[in-house]
Order: sequence, then C-alpha cells, then structure tokens
Amino acid sequence: MRPALKKQNIRFRERLAAARVIAMLRGDDAEFLPDAAQVLYDCGLRVIEVSLATPGSLDAIGLLRQELGPDTMVGAGAVRTLSDVDSCVSAGADFLATPTVSAELLDRARLFGLPVACGALTPTEVDSAWRLGAAVVKVLPVGPVGGVSYVQAVHASLPEIPLVPACGIELDEVDSYLGAGAFAVGAGCQLIGDALSGGRLDELGHRASQLATLAAKFA
Repeated sequence: MRPALKKQNIRFRERLAAARVIAMLRGDDAEFLPDAAQVLYDCGLRVIEVSLATPGSLDAIGLLRQELGPDTMVGAGAVRTLSDVDSCVSAGADFLATPTVSAELLDRARLFGLPVACGALTPTEVDSAWRLGAAVVKVLPVGPVGGVSYVQAVHASLPEIPLVPACGIELDEVDSYLGAGAFAVGAGCQLIGDALSGGRLDELGHRASQLATLAAKFA
C-alpha cells in the first residue's frame, strides 16, 4: 500500500473511531441536503456520506465541505466506476464508499490516496476488500442476512478488519452492533427519515442527537 494511502486510511479510521457512525444521505435531489447535513453536524455526527444516486450529489459534496468545515468528513457513496472515482476526486470528497468489491476501483482510489469504505457481504468478500486496501469494510445489506449475530460471527473470524454494517439497521440496534464488534455503523433512511424531501428537520435532529449520544459510549 502506498504510504500516502496508508496515512489517509489511518486518518479516516481515527476519525470514524471517534464518531462510530457514517450518516448516509440519499434523496431524489440535492435541494435539502445542506439543511439535513447541517442538522447532523450540529448534533455531533461528523462523518457524512452523500450517495451519487442523488442528482446534484457532486456539487453538494463540494458545498458541504465548504460549509461544514475541516472537522467533518464528507464522502461519496454508491461509487461504482472509475469515472465515479475521478468525479469524486474533483468534487473534493474525503472518502469513497462502494456497494461491492472492485479491485480496479480500489486501485484508482489508491492513486489519489483516497480512503474507501468498501462494500462486501460474505467473509471471503470482506477479506478480499481488506487485502485490496479498503480503509474499512461496509458489511451490507446486513439486515436481511442475520443482523447483529452475522456481524458478530464475521468479526470473530476476521477480528483485525474494521467492519461497518449498513443497510437495514434500526437505530435502537446500533448499540448492539457496536457491542458485537462493529467498528462503526452506517445509518441511512432510519436516521434521515423524510428530511431530504422537505420533512421535519427537528425530528431528524432528535434522532441524530440520540444516535450521537449512544455512539459516544463506544468512542
């Protein structure tokens, strides 16, 4: 692994270890992304992932990095192609998140020293992602395959790999996942609710504050 990437991977893990949560934003458009991200920031959630499936996501990533400041990591989710990597670099993303294991994508990110939260599910995929240079491994979709017990079993087999379960996690399960050995969790629609479609930001703030308080116990 290149020294620059190794350093960035360690930095990303250090920041994520302090947060224990990646707040994942995906909407029909980017109109309400800045407001929702500001609420997350104000509540103490400082690692934010914006899905490329959201129209206008790349512009939003650049805007959030400017508005939220250097104590927040703003990454891009749903990264699947080499051109996605290049676009995310141009947008100033702090990290990438993928839904699958792609050696060529990880190689491309390595060229830019950009950490990757690499998506995987089976132990073989998790191990492959780690060996290919992922900063952390996103276990997804974890809900349909056994939830907490599945993460606990994978962690027991591969204890050195930082696992970030995502997709299908209820907020009241977060402490169970972290207690089972998860390095962090990815919190998406259960956290965000309808905030990205003009819904109530005060309700988002309530959920985010509760989640930040819970996660702080494991930081």
